[in-house]
Amino acid sequence: MNWAYLHILTNHFPIVGIIIGTLLLISGMVLKNEGIRISGLGTIVFASVMAVGANLTGDPAKDALHQLPGISESLVNRHEDIASVSLFLMIPTGLLAVLTIYSIIKKERSVKFLTIIALILSLVSCVVMGYV
Repeated sequence: MNWAYLHILTNHFPIVGIIIGTLLLISGMVLKNEGIRISGLGTIVFASVMAVGANLTGDPAKDALHQLPGISESLVNRHEDIASVSLFLMIPTGLLAVLTIYSIIKKERSVKFLTIIALILSLVSCVVMGYV
């Protein structure tokens, strides 16, 4: 197993995870179900952690790609740039999701506001991660 393989293995978790987490969060908000909301937020946290892992395996995977013929350097660099933007969106989204889970558990008044902001950030992250 090399870094390119490990990168391909890990990079699907943040993409699929943020989409599923966002859909769960929306479902929990529509159905007014706290358990589904927490599940969505937890999935968003997991996707954010996996985005860090995918990013850490990205540079070694890029180095492994240089050995293969027919690889477009410009496409790889574009992918890397967009992935960096997505990482800087996913990290705050994951941190906000953790804060929102904590707020739900502690029954704080800021739950609704935090949930809406987490939803907005996760929707933006979905778009960017889909583009990556």
